[in-house]
Amino acid sequence: MIDKEYYLSEALPFYNELKQDEKDEIISKSFIGDYKKGELVYSNNSSCTGLLITVSGNFRVFISATGGRQITLFKLYERDVCMLSASCVFQNLNYDVNLEAQLDCKAIIVDSLLLKKLSESNFKVMSFLLNLTQDKLSQVMYILEQATFFSLDERITDFLLEQSRYQNTSILYITHENIANELGSSREVISRILKKFEKNGEIEISRGKIKLLNLK
Repeated sequence: MIDKEYYLSEALPFYNELKQDEKDEIISKSFIGDYKKGELVYSNNSSCTGLLITVSGNFRVFISATGGRQITLFKLYERDVCMLSASCVFQNLNYDVNLEAQLDCKAIIVDSLLLKKLSESNFKVMSFLLNLTQDKLSQVMYILEQATFFSLDERITDFLLEQSRYQNTSILYITHENIANELGSSREVISRILKKFEKNGEIEISRGKIKLLNLK
């Protein structure tokens, strides 16, 4: 049984300063969502979902082109908070993005309209939402900088090393298509670069698996 109040108080810095009736309303107007790996939690065709607090697993926020190509903007891990799926209740604040579960995930979703009401009467709530938006924008700008000024070889290397650190293993179970979707490239280009890495003795490739050997 997940203690909603525990996660709300941990993830929302303004929570403990709310009046008791406001706390009770947040608890009553939030729910626990279970999402399967690959499930879209939010997309540009969705209605307002609400503020998302990651309880377990991780989510990927990405944009996609009409041709199917994707690029990951940022990820959400345990206790990370995302308001993209709640932004549509705020005037002139909409994002054409997708939010996808990368593993089987649990999250607490806080009602969008309640957040809007609280932000209009409580400066600390509004400040938190603005800071949260600014933080995610900074992450998006970092991805834009990487895509603009760094070679794809460097970006693939950084991605593989990051995944290795996160999973604490040198063996990654990931497809070339997954990497292409993460970095906004095509599977064919990713495969060609990985083959070059393998030829240089930096990695070892097998079906659905990449073993890091001497990647720097």
